[in-house]
Amino acid sequence: MYRMTGEQLKQIVGPIDEQKLAAILASGARIEDVVEAKALADGKSDVVGQGEQVIRGPVKEVLIILTAGKSDHDLIPQQET
Repeated sequence: MYRMTGEQLKQIVGPIDEQKLAAILASGARIEDVVEAKALADGKSDVVGQGEQVIRGPVKEVLIILTAGKSDHDLIPQQET
């Protein structure tokens, strides 16, 4: 099985603390899972705003890691004025 490197992960998610980096790498998530979780965390996923979406597996695990410590306000995309 192909393992994602820390450098690849940083290219996808940007600056990330070492604990979150290690947790995502340990999760066994694939690059595709991280990309989807990052899009959801940033409010840029195709499913955002389309009602309740069940998120499972590695995507959910990575999303939880990425959003740990953020308030609900931080997770709501802000509209530009």
